[in-house]
Amino acid sequence: MLPFLPFIPTAAAALTPPLLLLTPNAPSASLPACLQSAYHGTYAGESVYLPSNECASSASSFLDAGSIVPLSSHSDEAHLVWVGAAGIEGVGLRADVAAVWDVITTAATVSFADAAILAGQQSEQVAFSSPAHSPAVAPTLVHASQSGLFLSVPASTLGVLDTLLPRGYVPVGIPAEPLPFNYDIPVKYAEHLANVTKGLRFDPTVNEIVESISASQIRADVRWLTGEDSEIITRHSFTEGARIAAQWIKEKMETTGASCELFPFLEGFAPDVICEYPSVSDSEERVILSGHYDSRGSFGNTRAPGGDDDGSGSAHVLAVGHAIKEHGVKFDKKVTLCFFAGEEQGLWGSHYYAKHLAETNATVILQIQADMLAYRVPGEPLQLGLPATIELAEASYLVANLSALYAPELVVGRTAACCSDHQSFLSYNFPATQVFERNGWIADPMYHNSGDLSDREGYDFEQIQSIAKVTLAAVLEVGGWSHL
Repeated sequence: MLPFLPFIPTAAAALTPPLLLLTPNAPSASLPACLQSAYHGTYAGESVYLPSNECASSASSFLDAGSIVPLSSHSDEAHLVWVGAAGIEGVGLRADVAAVWDVITTAATVSFADAAILAGQQSEQVAFSSPAHSPAVAPTLVHASQSGLFLSVPASTLGVLDTLLPRGYVPVGIPAEPLPFNYDIPVKYAEHLANVTKGLRFDPTVNEIVESISASQIRADVRWLTGEDSEIITRHSFTEGARIAAQWIKEKMETTGASCELFPFLEGFAPDVICEYPSVSDSEERVILSGHYDSRGSFGNTRAPGGDDDGSGSAHVLAVGHAIKEHGVKFDKKVTLCFFAGEEQGLWGSHYYAKHLAETNATVILQIQADMLAYRVPGEPLQLGLPATIELAEASYLVANLSALYAPELVVGRTAACCSDHQSFLSYNFPATQVFERNGWIADPMYHNSGDLSDREGYDFEQIQSIAKVTLAAVLEVGGWSHL
């Protein structure tokens, strides 16, 4: 275990702007206002603040422990990114920080020196488009803590950061702007979800709708996204393949009656695809179901078919759209089906969309992220994993109870998998949870691998179908519905 520094600002930290303040203390109303307004999220149990020198100097009287780190190597044009363990059994970070950083720096040195690796092959749609139109620059290590690495990543490198990370590690972008300090989900929304759960009863009509979800349709959509039945080679966020996939998803969803838009967020990244079914009662309350359509390949490789991660989640959201169309479902609340990009580089697409919703005073009453639904270890039962830590408990409890009603074939439990786009919504105090393929650790041998195709042992379309029944039931119950 790494030693944890006593919370004593050094002279250099007190004098050198800007600063990174890390503490295991949960956000609290007892903290001074200057810290509350400098809060930038919690990552694997560590709260992150970017305070002024004066504010940081006074923080020791309010916090039990922590670290203050000068950000002398970080520029306004760069992005702060946390890198931590993804949730594979036996793959941790605390004892291996130096080794992981060595892998990242070595990969950057090799990759950036080899133009062919960066450019890829134009014929395979894997050429990168740099946002800065300049060569990628290696990230800088800001701090190594108990939870992970804090990196300063130049804009020219952000889009290829995932190619530098070992398979078992994931990045989460730290927002440039402070987050709402009250990390608690508004009580009324948590209570509302609890009341929905309390009132649940098996509904034959809901069952009829969710049973119409087609495993064969899911299979067709997955195989198009992976390139097994299309010309797509990769859906890496910085490739033409991702942009082709975004347009294809948009057109598919528009046939279901949704109004769709491409939502750009950072230069160079493929856009989010945001599709909305209107409220028949002009309600401003919104239910969101999402997956991420971008993908990540083997270490150092831009070929990324992403069959499980997250073609399965994206095809599952498409399946929900198909069922809505088939049954002519109309909603009392707004229902939004989202397909995010930039997930593999740090949850960027979902972050900017959640930020947009917060800035426009949107009312989100439930958000569910579907990420990796397809892999089943041979011999294990069909499963539904809910987050072990990053969740609103009432949202997860609702999903678990709906599974018992409409997909009893699923064994429901908790997953150690980290991290996905629901975290972006929780950061803005929106009620959210995730659905995942397995309880316990990530087990897919093709996780973050260029061999992540659907035509392989363990890839189970029926498991995707069963989980889609649960999430569609959640959308129906919370969104309110009628049908033709």
